[in-house]
Amino acid sequence: MQKTTPMKTYRLYFSKVLLVIYLFVFAGIILAGITGIIVGPLWKIGPEGPPTWAFLLVLIFGLFNAYMWLRFPYQITIHDDTRIEFRSIFRRTTVSPLSIKSVRAKRYVLGYVDVAHQKGTVHLLNQIDGFHEFLATLKSLNPSVTIQGC
Repeated sequence: MQKTTPMKTYRLYFSKVLLVIYLFVFAGIILAGITGIIVGPLWKIGPEGPPTWAFLLVLIFGLFNAYMWLRFPYQITIHDDTRIEFRSIFRRTTVSPLSIKSVRAKRYVLGYVDVAHQKGTVHLLNQIDGFHEFLATLKSLNPSVTIQGC
């Protein structure tokens, strides 16, 4: 089997300092939830303190937000055989350009783009270097793709 080399790669433009800040915020929320769940029943925070289940909600909130942020692709690669790969920390989605139906900016949130394909949707942050070049390449590979708001 022959290994394909990437034709073009587009990366998320994201400051490393901002990434570290986000990671500390998510880690802080998650640690606060875990600490509250452990400390609450052991030392009885008191009748004036929050109930232990409230810390469970904080933990769920922190884990959910961390998952939502870490599922955004940080790299788009168009391979020589025209496969398009969206790579995030949690998953890697590879699609054919012909299976992509539309690329649309989200109407209710600025800075986010949805790439709808036959098997689902890839959610992107609209801060990818060369994104308009990616759209032009995608349009040349699949003239029927709908592009709106990008």
